[in-house]
Amino acid sequence: MQAVADALTALEKIRKERPDLVLAEVELPPLTGYELCQSIKQDPSLRVIPFLLVANSYFDTEAKVKGLGTGADDLLYRPVHPVELRARVRSSLRLKAYVQQIIEDRSRFEELVAERTRDIEQLTFGLVAALERANSMNDSDTGLHIRRVSEYSRILGHGLSMEPTIINHIARYASLHDVGKVGLPDSILKKEGALTGVEMTEMRSHTLLGHDLLKEARADEMACRIALSHHERFDGNGYPHGMAGYQIPIEARIVALADAFDAMTTRRCYKSARPVRQAIDEVMAESGKHFDPGVVRVFMERNAEFRKAFDKYGQD
Repeated sequence: MQAVADALTALEKIRKERPDLVLAEVELPPLTGYELCQSIKQDPSLRVIPFLLVANSYFDTEAKVKGLGTGADDLLYRPVHPVELRARVRSSLRLKAYVQQIIEDRSRFEELVAERTRDIEQLTFGLVAALERANSMNDSDTGLHIRRVSEYSRILGHGLSMEPTIINHIARYASLHDVGKVGLPDSILKKEGALTGVEMTEMRSHTLLGHDLLKEARADEMACRIALSHHERFDGNGYPHGMAGYQIPIEARIVALADAFDAMTTRRCYKSARPVRQAIDEVMAESGKHFDPGVVRVFMERNAEFRKAFDKYGQD
């Protein structure tokens, strides 16, 4: 790029030709060198270009302050010795090369991270699908139950204005909330009638079994938390650890309501389904007890969506 006499022409040529370095006078018509520098440094595609300003006097403190404030990479002062100029140019170009290498390395690193993240997500979703299948094969009540709980959880996540990625993860991992039941015998899972105290204790262990299974499989931490804590209660009377209130992870509080509502409104081998209106009233009555009041509020606001999801996936 050849020398030019005014700042506007220089700016146009810089944007078009992308020079390796810019050397500019402080006083340029119709802009100042400071304004030219500021325009370049504010452009993300140009800011890596070294910008050297030439001021009239080493003792001009205002020029130094303004030059550094606009983003100049170096300041030279008249008279400029050719040897010093070459040294400053070489130094600035070395710095530019170093910065460009960092940018390129960062870009490659981000690409590798993104690729690795996609691989992990694919493996995770494959694992989820396999565990869902194993779970549904082991418990005759599970098939459409996990679909409804996932959809209910998605609805609640939207109502709570959560990030789309978080909502998708909660909905996906909600399907694994009862995965620990694969470790329970059919004599408990399919028993018609009330469980004994010993059987109930074993049934409750599915939260710990599910958590450990997902941990061993290196599943997402959210999936592990859902499996472990979806039977905790807001008032602290749940299991397995008796957590209370906001100690319980939000994803587990969401799945707790989704799971309980579905359990109320569908028949099981040991009970008949309750009317939807009765289930809604029970959820409201349990606000602040079994369920997070904020999640209950969203449940009531989005009840029509719950009914649509129930109609869509029907009864097992």
